Amino acid sequence: MADAVGIVRKRYKQPTATHVEALTGNFLDGEFDPPPSPPASYARDDNVAGEFFVTGEGPQSMAVRVPARGRLSRESRTINLNGEDVSYVLQRSTRRRRTIQLQLDPEEGLKVLVPHTLTQREIEDFLIQRSDWILEHRVNIVGTENQVDWGNGGTTMLRGRTANVVVKEREWDDFGRDLPPTVAKSLEGDTVEVTIPPGIATEERPRIVRRCLEDWYRQEAWDHLRSRVGEFGNVMGVKPSQLKLSNAKKRWGSCSGKRSINLNWRLIMLDDRLIDYVVVHELSHLIELNHSADFWKVVEGVIPGHKELRRKLRRQAPSGLG
Repeated sequence: MADAVGIVRKRYKQPTATHVEALTGNFLDGEFDPPPSPPASYARDDNVAGEFFVTGEGPQSMAVRVPARGRLSRESRTINLNGEDVSYVLQRSTRRRRTIQLQLDPEEGLKVLVPHTLTQREIEDFLIQRSDWILEHRVNIVGTENQVDWGNGGTTMLRGRTANVVVKEREWDDFGRDLPPTVAKSLEGDTVEVTIPPGIATEERPRIVRRCLEDWYRQEAWDHLRSRVGEFGNVMGVKPSQLKLSNAKKRWGSCSGKRSINLNWRLIMLDDRLIDYVVVHELSHLIELNHSADFWKVVEGVIPGHKELRRKLRRQAPSGLG
């Protein structure tokens, strides 16, 4: 393949049978960097389909096809792993990706990012080889999702503990029947009761209950997180310029160069140890605005054994909690 030194970026008509027979070389997939100027033997043939170049002359010529780089390709597929059907989103990259990347997201499930040159057989062989990892982590992520029928109640999480959501309607003869929906938590924290006005249409009920519960969660998160930021800030000798709740789908927290900290309101659903880890992580950025070895020393000094907490947190995404 020493003569394979150029690329012609053009779409061509389908080749004729006569022309195909005249080519003694094979059609090969590959990528080559175009030279500053093509050699004398370089030729373009408008009868061959695809992106290609022709090297050599006469019966010794060879046509080399380079796969066209189309738009980003996404498609839904299913594969059987250890007897379980697993759906996934296959995304072929138009960039020069050289590796296969697996992503688990509560909203989209398993995502498989691959180079555009891989065959479906090669992709499936890779997934089968990684089947144990996929099934284990898939269960962990799916298991974090709330099991709530927003119109009628169910279960949710509050600081790492399961809480029952009970939805009640006020009576028609209740003096406060027209008041806005309210949320009340039991003293034990194992029941969250949402009370709504009577007569709400069935199709509207889930939206109203969910909005009411989310507002309540935000207030719970603000009270708890503000307290923890203050306590750990005193221990570490730092104070953010601003503290805000975020609604990010993939990030639990962030710290800006202006020393402002954002914390995801869904943190209130996690275990207290995970909440504290995220708070300390972001406060540590007020000392080291990076993820250097010095940064992790600061975290470890406040949260010993933080690596295990990091691993647990990676198995959960904010979008899987509501």
